[in-house]
Amino acid sequence: MLSFLAYLIMGSSQSLQSAVEVVSNWHPQPRERLIFDCGRAEVSQYLQAVVKIRQSASDNDELKDIISMAVSRLKHEFRTVLTRQTDSAMGSNSTTELSSLTDSTGYQFRYEDFVVHETPSAEVIRYLRSIAETMDSCGHLDVCIEVYKSVRRPFVNAVFKRLRLDELKAGDVKRFLWEELKMKIERWIEAARVCTKILFTREKQFAAQIFSGLGRTATHEECFLYTAKDAAVCLFSFAESVSLSHQSPERLEAVLMLYEVMFSLAQDVGALFPSESAKAIPNGTAATLSRLEDEVRRMLSAFENAVLHELSTISDDGGRVHPLTKHVMGYVNLMVVHRKNLVRLIVSRPSMTIRGQNVPDSELQDPTSLSPLTLHLVLIIAVLQSNLEHKSEYFKDPSLRYLFMMNNVRYIVQKIEGSGELQELISADYLKKLDGYVKGAMTSYQEITCGRLLNCLRDEGLYVCRCFTSQVSIRALRKRIKIVNIVFEEIRSLQSSREVQDLGLREELRRSMLEKLMPAYEGFLMRFSSHLESGKQRKMCLQYVQRIHVKYSLKDLEELIMTKLFARHRLPPSSDGPVENSHLGGG
Repeated sequence: MLSFLAYLIMGSSQSLQSAVEVVSNWHPQPRERLIFDCGRAEVSQYLQAVVKIRQSASDNDELKDIISMAVSRLKHEFRTVLTRQTDSAMGSNSTTELSSLTDSTGYQFRYEDFVVHETPSAEVIRYLRSIAETMDSCGHLDVCIEVYKSVRRPFVNAVFKRLRLDELKAGDVKRFLWEELKMKIERWIEAARVCTKILFTREKQFAAQIFSGLGRTATHEECFLYTAKDAAVCLFSFAESVSLSHQSPERLEAVLMLYEVMFSLAQDVGALFPSESAKAIPNGTAATLSRLEDEVRRMLSAFENAVLHELSTISDDGGRVHPLTKHVMGYVNLMVVHRKNLVRLIVSRPSMTIRGQNVPDSELQDPTSLSPLTLHLVLIIAVLQSNLEHKSEYFKDPSLRYLFMMNNVRYIVQKIEGSGELQELISADYLKKLDGYVKGAMTSYQEITCGRLLNCLRDEGLYVCRCFTSQVSIRALRKRIKIVNIVFEEIRSLQSSREVQDLGLREELRRSMLEKLMPAYEGFLMRFSSHLESGKQRKMCLQYVQRIHVKYSLKDLEELIMTKLFARHRLPPSSDGPVENSHLGGG
């Protein structure tokens, strides 16, 4: 395939004299007047003239001077056209304008929508290439190379600054507060994609379009490396610094996002900088990736340990879902969102130990068949459950301990059932075990809550022996009814202040309590009302007992259970998930 220069001069019959005249006539022209602006015919004529003179100038000092004039003109043309392209690529948005958009108004722009590199036109590329070929034929390609480097490197640096990457200094990572660092990581992620996918890629293409095949080996690689290397080193040094900063477990998502971008860009970085002189960039990227992988594993282990030893107390007596439960399940959901990366990163089984004791295999069914990520998820939930049980000891009332555990484990079950991906990771057997725990806690809660009233409704203690017969003691009966009234009031006042947030669980608990208490309460009233009245008043005795001695009717009991119990509700938070500076701690 012919070069563009060969295409221009092919078949030329231009004489040496006319060639000298063409070059000489352009020499005194004003610097602002360009051959490029005069059209393709003028460009072709001038380049043909330079080639013609070069072919005859080997032993002619006068022609050598003409060549020097042509080299000077072509250098000027190369620099001016290249600079025009650079200025055009920068567009109208200055760095100051960009800063005002992001800082004063808080406007969040997307880097991929921000024009940072206008593709040069085919005409510009052809002209710059033809000059480079002509200069190469004259032995002066180094002039074009130096001009290219002097123009394009400031351009790349200007774009780098325009993306505000100069603010992401590696040495500053440890001094940033988390919210500030998180914002900078997010900005870096967007900018890294732009630099790798657009800026560096197009810059390399541009250098290749002008210099590929000319001069010494890999001239275009030399030009690209000179213009982009420092920016690339600065760009990836920020990620390297984050990988060395040992962030708290609460910051896992940002680190995972950083890792994901680094992983996706690693192949592009290797293709952009394959030369021996640039190997530090892809090697550094690979090392950063490796450290980020280790950092993710460390953060996960640290999180498990932090959950186990989290020491916040319970600040209410409603038995509601603890903030730790919401926080941990939000973290679990985060792990599911980043499942693809974590499956690749988490390759070893965790130490299945809680408070010095191994998690029994019965909790995991067949642990050997589960992936390391699944085992980590199960361990986190088991650790959370252990911590919650430890916290439940705060309650002096045993029934409230069961209510607290019932609410919290039910919340865990709901979160698993609400995520198809999490259900896929957490085995059905383990989910069934958790659900069984909820039912067991509910049963224990009912037994304690209903037990005292049921005890009051038994016959024991209400009979006395007289004349070899057993008779109801009216005094004992009235005393018992008084106790029943007191216990009823205690249930109303205490249980109404407690909370069961899950609607289904709340209704199931209410129905079950109703089934236990209503028959016993009704039977008690029916059995003993006749001992308070006799004769003609017997038919009215039930109403009499309820009116005179029993404050609460069967209807009152039903209303209490179905509408009053567990009525203390608060609006749920807008979202669950790992929150910086939570009770697990941040940095």
